[in-house]
Amino acid sequence: MPYVIIKRLMSRSDAMKHYADRIKTWLGSSRFFVWTIAFFVFESIWIALSADYPQAFDEDYHFGLIKTYSHYWLPFLSHQPPGADAYGAVARDPSYLYHYLMSFPYRLVSLIIHSQTGQVIAMRLIDIALFALGLILFKKVLRRAKISAALANISIFLFILIPIVPQLAAHVNYDDLVFPLTAGMCLLTYRLYDEIKNHHISLATIVFFLALGLLGTQVKYAFAPIFAGAFVFILISIIRTYHRRAPHEFAKMIRTSWREQSKIYRLLLGILLVIGIGLFAQRDGYNLVRYHTFTPDCSQIVSVKSCETYSPWKADFERHQRVLKSPTPVKYENPVSYLGSWAYWMWYRLFFAINGAAHGYKNYPPLPLPAAAAFIIGILGIAAVIFWRKRIFKGNPYLVFFSLVVGFYVVALWIDGYAQYKYTDVLVTMNGRYLLPIMLLAVAIVGRGFSLALRRRPVRKAAFAMLAAVLFLEGGGFLTFLSRSDSTWDWPDSVVIKVNDTARKITRPVLIVGSKYYHTKRWFFN
Repeated sequence: MPYVIIKRLMSRSDAMKHYADRIKTWLGSSRFFVWTIAFFVFESIWIALSADYPQAFDEDYHFGLIKTYSHYWLPFLSHQPPGADAYGAVARDPSYLYHYLMSFPYRLVSLIIHSQTGQVIAMRLIDIALFALGLILFKKVLRRAKISAALANISIFLFILIPIVPQLAAHVNYDDLVFPLTAGMCLLTYRLYDEIKNHHISLATIVFFLALGLLGTQVKYAFAPIFAGAFVFILISIIRTYHRRAPHEFAKMIRTSWREQSKIYRLLLGILLVIGIGLFAQRDGYNLVRYHTFTPDCSQIVSVKSCETYSPWKADFERHQRVLKSPTPVKYENPVSYLGSWAYWMWYRLFFAINGAAHGYKNYPPLPLPAAAAFIIGILGIAAVIFWRKRIFKGNPYLVFFSLVVGFYVVALWIDGYAQYKYTDVLVTMNGRYLLPIMLLAVAIVGRGFSLALRRRPVRKAAFAMLAAVLFLEGGGFLTFLSRSDSTWDWPDSVVIKVNDTARKITRPVLIVGSKYYHTKRWFFN
């Protein structure tokens, strides 16, 4: 009898391992990744065609600047453009390249489509394409970092089910360009690192690396810490590889690489580098010399009266005046206590719902299951990384590179947020969408920790992946938008409203939505 029981248990165990292997093969397949991208495009387009303009994440600001730059053939602005006061000190804004580049498709779109609604939707679709390109590039980034196909695919799948991801992609917003640029920066860093290790450095790779880093900071100044992390990683790699060799050997390789290029290619490389350095110097360099900061205050450049037309500046200025007059200091004088609130709201605003300007940007709580699943996975993942840290990073310089970029970026984001909090006494800039450019890099490190923790338990590993997917599907992605929204969120079009109302009726009965409104001062799965 015991023999029969043991035999049955062994047969069940073999069957479970068989199914676990099939799940792993399916998750790691190209077909699963294609379906992931297709679903992302579908959910993002749904929001792009549904959500009224402007959406919450500064869409009117970005679309307005695109229209402003459409009147200029070059990005160099010697003075404040007419009618641009509502967008701040435009001529010295260091985050302008997205608006300038997008002004060219806008010029074409505006010739064909004359209604603002049609123009906004067309620009939203371009942004969705940019973000989808970023997902494809990030798949290459993760695979080159020795992340298994199954882990890379499930990471990207869970990523697109974070409610803010399709909503941001469906915005006209410069973050949609920062996302693929971050992946491109990683791939160029890989290439340059491999060339350093192989003692055959290409000057072209160096130029592309520097140019992309400099141009990326002109898209959004928050790209600077990403570039800084990559630059430090490459610098350390060069020092570690060539510290015992004569310095002239490194210079000799650069000269040899230069001679190997054709004259036309040298010219193109030179033009690219000049463009990168020139644009960086024209905005950031000038700002640093003249105003001693990369991001000067609006009032340093134009009059206070003009700045007051720019509503974010006016709101922060009025808050700062109240801080100066207040007899009590700001609540979070201690940066550590601020860090707790910062981390909480970053997580919260990855999963919450928010309507547009027409309804005051009202916030609605996240759906409980995907938000709770992400929180638990994050805590367990951090613990796994701490426990397995030596094995995670040993022999994998790419994950070391990820940790540098993530560290530089998160610290810079936190410092900027704390500085603005001290200025206004308001928990501003705590938006989870700011983490999206580096989130897949962080997920790769966390996923590697889980893989090591469950390396001898393939059945549990497969079950864990499937459970995470099911929990995220229970309201993640565009389903949060559908479940929290109503017809007032939609374009004022009868067809759009009818389709969305039908979709809401279909999805809400099968989703665990929790309460749509707050019951406590700080929301915890109400």
